[in-house]
Amino acid sequence: MIWGALIVAAGRGTRFGGPKQFVELMGLPLVGWSLRTFAAMPEIAHIVVATEPEWVEPMRSLAEKLVTQQPVVVVAGGATRQESARNALYALDDACNAVLVHDGARPLIHTADVRSAMAQVRRGVAAVLATPVIDTIKRVDPIRMIVHETLDRGELWAAQTPQFAMREDFVRGHAHAVHTSHEATDDVALLEHVAVEVAVVPATSENFKVTNPGDVARAEAVLRERLEHAPQEEEVLLVEVFADDALVGAIERELELRGARIDAVDRDLPQGVAVRAFVPAERLRGFAQRFEAFADGSATFTTRFSHYAGRDEGVGVGT
Repeated sequence: MIWGALIVAAGRGTRFGGPKQFVELMGLPLVGWSLRTFAAMPEIAHIVVATEPEWVEPMRSLAEKLVTQQPVVVVAGGATRQESARNALYALDDACNAVLVHDGARPLIHTADVRSAMAQVRRGVAAVLATPVIDTIKRVDPIRMIVHETLDRGELWAAQTPQFAMREDFVRGHAHAVHTSHEATDDVALLEHVAVEVAVVPATSENFKVTNPGDVARAEAVLRERLEHAPQEEEVLLVEVFADDALVGAIERELELRGARIDAVDRDLPQGVAVRAFVPAERLRGFAQRFEAFADGSATFTTRFSHYAGRDEGVGVGT
C-alpha cells in the first residue's frame, strides 16, 4: 500500500482567541507535531493539510518547513469537518491507495499506534484507534435531563484519530454521505454506512485532543517527558511481506538494497510466502512505490517498530 496522510486542521479556535492549530506547544505550533510525526514515517508518501481559507498560506509555510521528504499540500477546509476531510481526500496524490485521517488538534499521536492500525487495513476493512470508556455512561433526555438508561461500558470505546481505510472506501463513504446528506462526527462513521468493517485498534499512548487552554499544559508535559527520554539511536522496523513465490527474489533484492537483514522466508503458508526482514526506518522511504510497481497488486506488506540500533550498527539484532 502507498499511504497518504490527511490532517484536518480547520476551525477558528474561539476558546483560544485564535486558530487553535497555531497555538504554541513546546516551541512549535500545535499542528506542527502531527506534521513532524507523519513526515518521519517512510510509509507515508504524501501529506495533505486542510485548514481555514485565511490560514492556507501560513499553514503552507509551516508544512513546507517541517515536511522535507514527502510532497505536502495545503487546501482550504469546508464549512464542516467532514467537508474539510473530503477536500483533503480529493487533493491527495493519485498514487496513494490507502489513507489515514488525523485531527490536527491531537499532537501526541505515536508512530507505533499508527503502524498497528495500518496493518489492519485492506479493501472493505478500515481501522480506528480507540480507548475503552472508563466512566459510566448514561443516556439522558436532553430536555428534561432525566436518565433513560445506563449503557454497558464494556461495549463502549472512545474513538480517536488517525482513522484508516483504503482510499476507494473513503471516496465511497464520502460520496454516499453527500448523496444522502449524512453528517458524521468522525471519518469511519462514513464507512459504517457503506458496509465497510471497522477494526478497533487499542491506542497504547496518550493521544487526547487539545480542546481547552488547560489541555495545552497537559500536552506539553507529555511531550517534555517523551523528548527527555527519546532514544538517540536509529529506528529499525520489522517488515513482513506476503507474496507469491515468484516474487520472493525481487522482494529480497529490494530489501537488501535498503540495508535490510532478511530474518526469515516462510514457504509453509497455505497460500503464498512470507518474507520477514529488519530495515532501518529511513532506508524504507520509497519502498511502497517500488513494491507496488513490481508486485502489481498481488502482494502486501506491513511494518511495525522493532527496536533501536546505533547508526553505525546497521539493523542490529531484531527482537
